[in-house]
Amino acid sequence: MRILVIFTGGTIGSTENGSYVSPDKEKPYRLINMYKELTIKNKGSSVVFDILTPYQALSENINCNNFRILSECLEKVDENAYDGIIITHGTDTLQYTAAFTGYIMAGAQIPIVLVSANYVLEDARSNGVDNFYYAVEFIRQKKGRGAFVSYRNTGDYPKIHRAARLVMHQAYDDSIYSICNSYYGHFDKEKFVYNSKYYLNDNIKYNGTKMFNVPSGSWQSGIMEVHPYPGMEYMLPKNGIKAVLHYTYHSGTICSTTPGLKEFAEYTKSRGIPVFITGAGLGADYESVRCYKDFGFYVLPAASPEAMYIKLWLCIINNKDTDAIAEIMQVPVADDIYG
Repeated sequence: MRILVIFTGGTIGSTENGSYVSPDKEKPYRLINMYKELTIKNKGSSVVFDILTPYQALSENINCNNFRILSECLEKVDENAYDGIIITHGTDTLQYTAAFTGYIMAGAQIPIVLVSANYVLEDARSNGVDNFYYAVEFIRQKKGRGAFVSYRNTGDYPKIHRAARLVMHQAYDDSIYSICNSYYGHFDKEKFVYNSKYYLNDNIKYNGTKMFNVPSGSWQSGIMEVHPYPGMEYMLPKNGIKAVLHYTYHSGTICSTTPGLKEFAEYTKSRGIPVFITGAGLGADYESVRCYKDFGFYVLPAASPEAMYIKLWLCIINNKDTDAIAEIMQVPVADDIYG
């Protein structure tokens, strides 16, 4: 079995030097060697690993240009030469890069699995080797195609998530979760068990080709994010903003009586800036959500807000008009929409 491993940095590719953690160009080989040491103790390894390192960065420092570099790297890979691909990445922005990989590789015929670590590999608390080990097992057992994430939360089974379903971490917590707990499956020792609560969209767009391109020069997203909070004040979009992604409270609501909301809605409408509501789409509607229709906001289906950000950005850089963007944002791509 042959696997391509693409190293991009992050904690799993870093070393602690004194008070700081920083990328280490030797760490890719350390991870591979630790995996081999583990498999020798168990059953031995018959895996051949090829290594690429398109960039090395702490994941909190990545930007849209890193997405472009990763896209160019994946574009050059001959899928027929590999049983699967593993991408190592930092945890801070794992949700964004995972969704990005899911979208641009939606037609992949082999599994592409992202792995990360909560601590550097030498730390006894680190789950990095486990995450890598079960990524290899997932590829070996041929349990899926397209993009996934392998991650073991502390005290939990190693789980496999669909790449475009991850939601952001809670504060001070390195655990990884899928939206509505709809992870793809988990490993019980060496046995892979599909999640009975995993919802598969029947109309997902797997068309064998990339749905999105990633042109050069796309450093900024052109997206303004708005997060609700008690007593919030709306800021009007500055020049260069092409779309707004408006988050909600967990019940899919925002404060519809907040001063400035009407001005914000009128301003965005007058300038042709679409406003997309993310975090709604499940359960009963409260009276306060009437404002979405009144102001012409687009309500997205239940999906990871981080995935919706990446999907919206890809639509923008592919020069989709507002009607096309509104349609694509409602359609399952890379199994990103739940329910």
